[in-house]
Amino acid sequence: MGYNIKTPNGYDLFEMSSMIQKAIRRSDIPHAAYAANELGGKYRKYLWKRLLTVSAEDCYGIMTKEIVALQQADEYVNKKAKIGETNDLFIAKAVILLCMARKNRDADYVACNFMWGDRNLTEEEFNQFVDYEQVENLRIRDASDIPGYVYDVHTWKGKRAGKTELDMFRDEQEALAPRQMNLFDYGDWGGYFGHMKQEGKLDRRTESRLEEFQRGKTTDPTNNGTTWTPETYEAIRMK
Repeated sequence: MGYNIKTPNGYDLFEMSSMIQKAIRRSDIPHAAYAANELGGKYRKYLWKRLLTVSAEDCYGIMTKEIVALQQADEYVNKKAKIGETNDLFIAKAVILLCMARKNRDADYVACNFMWGDRNLTEEEFNQFVDYEQVENLRIRDASDIPGYVYDVHTWKGKRAGKTELDMFRDEQEALAPRQMNLFDYGDWGGYFGHMKQEGKLDRRTESRLEEFQRGKTTDPTNNGTTWTPETYEAIRMK
């Protein structure tokens, strides 16, 4: 059964959710603020969940604690306020902080590529880190007003247009602003796509373009943390 949840101005809830995250990645304050306003009434709790996710998924450093503090302040100030009478200052502050924060998607990359539970560690990997003795002892009404970047693989329009997760990984990485260079900016997403292929969930369009996307890259550009300099970063930088 499909859902058709509308925001106050008649937009699809999930398109506004997509808009706010994509706009924040691009430091597009007006569109991020517009989407926040659409979600900040009856969908306020959902909005804060989305902002918290963005703070971890797209922002460099310890931005999440700032968003948690703003959420708590928003709940305290608006505890008895009715919809339409809320003080939205804390949401506005969160949007500005997230838009202007330095961006990288290392957390998302690590979650997708190194946190699968379907492989066992080699004996060497296991012994390196485990102390056995210690272990034993212890949607806008006029669609033309919605930026095109909203419609990625996570929206129905994006799927119908043929958008894939590969497009999202590439395009959203390039769109981050202001961007903080970091460890896995130009990794090949090999762990994620390898898992998807093994599960039979890799779409044909992605599979046909994957070799080109991964050419010259590696799943772990840091070589287990032994290699990472500005020079090596530029050497593997996505063209």
